[in-house]
Amino acid sequence: MSVAMLSRKKLTPEEKVNLAISMTDFVIEICADGIRDQNPNITEAELREKLRERIMYQKRRHHEV
Repeated sequence: MSVAMLSRKKLTPEEKVNLAISMTDFVIEICADGIRDQNPNITEAELREKLRERIMYQKRRHHEV
């Protein structure tokens, strides 16, 4: 099912939850890719910590808006 064709009003509660989880997973993947691009030699433990900082604590680099 294409997101562009969805209306939140037409989704069941379970579909809404599943869609939100999928979107969250995708956003985390994009963030992880960006962090890896900035730090090519980052370890998985460091990556998890950076993701936690960026997402949970909304920490941004000084030049980001």
